Amino acid sequence: MALTKVQIISNAISILGHKPISTLDEGDSLIVAAEQAFNMLLPSVLCQSNWRFAVQIQQLSQTVETLPSAIRWQYVYLLPADFLKNIRLYPQTYEYEIYENRKIYTNFSGEAYMEYVFQPDISLLPPYFVNYFVFEVAAYLALSNAQKPEYFNVIDSKRRLLQGMAAAADAQNRPESSQVDFPVLSNRNIAGMTSNFS
Repeated sequence: MALTKVQIISNAISILGHKPISTLDEGDSLIVAAEQAFNMLLPSVLCQSNWRFAVQIQQLSQTVETLPSAIRWQYVYLLPADFLKNIRLYPQTYEYEIYENRKIYTNFSGEAYMEYVFQPDISLLPPYFVNYFVFEVAAYLALSNAQKPEYFNVIDSKRRLLQGMAAAADAQNRPESSQVDFPVLSNRNIAGMTSNFS
């Protein structure tokens, strides 16, 4: 079951000893701070890793801008509207620079695609990430709200544990592929097929 922004914030402040909430309207100062923390932390946390649920590929639109000859770049593409962080370009090139967080300058002209990080709808966040992100918000708020310094340490320790578990779960969405051929492994008896070795 997908959780809403309100439910995520409610779980985060509950960790801090606040009563659960069902709406963000008319909230006290902790609820206001929690909503602000949520809005600030979510895109930041998504950019800190390449979470597969927050990665997509989109074709880039080339602009008709004419760049001065003194600039080393010849072409300009617009970044996707929901762009947060670049992962790679297709066709693969390392000859580019991003400006204003909305344009990419390059010497490549033609059909171009970008694999990038974006912020998906909150209802599409997977449970393993939500479980971790609740503690991300709680740990952020605990710095100013904790009654004892040790309280933050306990929350932050749990946050780090859940972050590692979430990253491990998310990594299963992109299987590793070997870039090296191992003939001994490639020629084993696989799925009942006869091995090349006698």
